[in-house]
Amino acid sequence: MTPENIAAELRSELMAGTLRPGAELSQVGLAERFGVSRIPIRDALRILAGEGLVEIEANRGARAIALTPDEVREIYDLRVLLECDCLHRAAGKMTPATLEEIERVRRKSDLDAGTPAWAAGDWAFHRALYTPAGRPRQIAMIEALRRNCQLHVGAYATMPAKKPRWLGEHRVIVEHLKQGETERAVRALQAHLEAAAQHLLDRMTRVED
Repeated sequence: MTPENIAAELRSELMAGTLRPGAELSQVGLAERFGVSRIPIRDALRILAGEGLVEIEANRGARAIALTPDEVREIYDLRVLLECDCLHRAAGKMTPATLEEIERVRRKSDLDAGTPAWAAGDWAFHRALYTPAGRPRQIAMIEALRRNCQLHVGAYATMPAKKPRWLGEHRVIVEHLKQGETERAVRALQAHLEAAAQHLLDRMTRVED
């Protein structure tokens, strides 16, 4: 297997919560598991470290990142700033065809919501919202922050209980955009992100207690 293949497998497990925050990622153990030498394992871990999913420390090996509640709060605060700004910029450039595509992606994400592909579907929807802004670097930053959150969302199993509300909030954002109500759409997105942050933080607190 190539480092990219190994990184993809580990990334999927991190996102699903199979590998939990703080989990040790032993090069020896992973080499045995994947049937390769330690070199592609080391390269795969470096790929994941570059994505902010793994921490590598000299003489201590690699671990999945483990964020504190304060760090989670900071990430969501940054997401609110970046995502709301991106939506505001995108809204003014949306055409009827753009809105039709956003609606198509939203419906697809509804179908994905009850499956292991829910995170990919959720990001596809949000990316469709932001793409018209023409801000690829900003969207890349948003995606990186979302990956950090997703590792913990998967580990603490926060989404299933909130699926109906989460999907309903997506519909509200799109309806505001269709009506040309940019400020309402942005406020709905902010509320959506704030609610997700609070739910995750509450779940983390309950599990720790």
